[in-house]
Amino acid sequence: ALEWFHQIQDPFMLENKDVYSNILYVREDRVALSQLAHQAVCVDKYRPETCCIIGNYYSLKQKRQKAVMYFQRALKLDRNYTSAWTLMGHEYVELKQTESAMEAYRRAVNVSPKDYRAWYGLGQTYEFL
Repeated sequence: ALEWFHQIQDPFMLENKDVYSNILYVREDRVALSQLAHQAVCVDKYRPETCCIIGNYYSLKQKRQKAVMYFQRALKLDRNYTSAWTLMGHEYVELKQTESAMEAYRRAVNVSPKDYRAWYGLGQTYEFL
């Protein structure tokens, strides 16, 4: 997947860049994620994808509250943005806010019932209870 993103390096296309930011997050590539966030802000800071990219950046830096704030901004722009609900759930888990995490995962499942990440997060959160 990473190779695919390198091949289609259109700096003005934000579609699927949030997925790319997830890959960079998992790889713990702070520099590339920071560059992607800066690039996304320059293209359009009012896109939900941009907010998720920035949220991933702050999450990687362990700044959970700032990450949540950006995921909430993404959701103000698009209430049906499943990735933002799911990523916000992950942040709430890290903040040990179980009820908020479950609510975020439930919202993600309501928006996209086939999204395994939201179901997995919801199941993991129930195990914490």
